[in-house]
Amino acid sequence: MIDRLHHYIRELRIRRKGMEVVKKQTRGSEDGKFTFSEEMKGVEEERTRLRTELMRLESELQSKTKDVDVAEANVSALRKQSEGFLLEYDRLLEENQNLRNKLQSLDRKLSHSGSKKNM
Repeated sequence: MIDRLHHYIRELRIRRKGMEVVKKQTRGSEDGKFTFSEEMKGVEEERTRLRTELMRLESELQSKTKDVDVAEANVSALRKQSEGFLLEYDRLLEENQNLRNKLQSLDRKLSHSGSKKNM
């Protein structure tokens, strides 16, 4: 009877150890699932944050693109205006030169006629 009791106690101890091992494995897999779940939650939050950031950046890009288009239109208008001013400057410079030439011509005629009168 003592031998049998000893045998049952030994078997009970072996089964308890087996149960502890199974419990540890179960906890490990549950912890793994919990960690995986937390990891997925973190990844999902990061994904949401990145999508928000992407939308903000796309909006900023559109705004900057509009600003660039407006600036290019202004540059084009200023370039045309500058070309117009340059043409007008050249015309005025030529007209000024013509008027100076006429004035010199008149001065010569007047000085010529004045010298004839003095003789």
